[in-house]
Amino acid sequence: MMAEGAQLTDVEEVIARLEMLASDSGGRIELGPNVTDAEMLSWPVTPPTELRTLFRRVGGFKLGHYSFDFNHQANHTPVVADDYYPLRDSSTSWVVDDGMGFSTTFYIDIDAETGEWGRVFSFWRDPYASLVAPNFLSWLDNLATGMATALEKSSGTGGDLSEAFMEWIHESEESLFRDHHENAVDPVPVADALASDDTEMAEVAALLPAEAYLADLREAVYPTEVPFARFMPIAAYSRFHGGRFLAAAPLDDED
Repeated sequence: MMAEGAQLTDVEEVIARLEMLASDSGGRIELGPNVTDAEMLSWPVTPPTELRTLFRRVGGFKLGHYSFDFNHQANHTPVVADDYYPLRDSSTSWVVDDGMGFSTTFYIDIDAETGEWGRVFSFWRDPYASLVAPNFLSWLDNLATGMATALEKSSGTGGDLSEAFMEWIHESEESLFRDHHENAVDPVPVADALASDDTEMAEVAALLPAEAYLADLREAVYPTEVPFARFMPIAAYSRFHGGRFLAAAPLDDED
């Protein structure tokens, strides 16, 4: 269980892990093309120095049937134009994956003023939401652990690399992507949050529609599930205060 306030993973260590995995894989793991400085400067919010260092050398990766593009096309089109991307708030975010066999979209929460890349969330328009990792590098380093485990297992048995990777994703206690019902924060109705003695929570609730629900993630561990599905069949999400609060409002089928 990764506690709140976990230290940032070192960017050079993550790069070295990914490059070694690609080198040792016999071509079964491929690193994506690097992202140029010109491209990064064209992004809505220029990434911080450590992430620019990463993207100059690793723009994503491909493992078996699965691939990740850190310069995903969804980041360059309005996400509200497609129901596939359920994050419909005005805060800044960055899509780092929209599939991986989960029908789930992973977002980085970004501070539009400072450019800091914060917490990692996963969403789908059905109300399954999770706080996945404290930051992008921790998220990526966790995936590297899964890749290394899958590569070792499949190489030793002659098995399928993609299957070994998915087995780790869904079943390993190390995985930040596994089902984690044991870690959950129950959202509360907006009316209850408005009446709370917690000033910060009440201020966030005042920004939400009356039918919304609000989850307090200030002390959440990683990963943590937020079961909005108990209260609505389809949802659109919003984050506040650097991802310390997560809200969901019912979404009409025709939206």
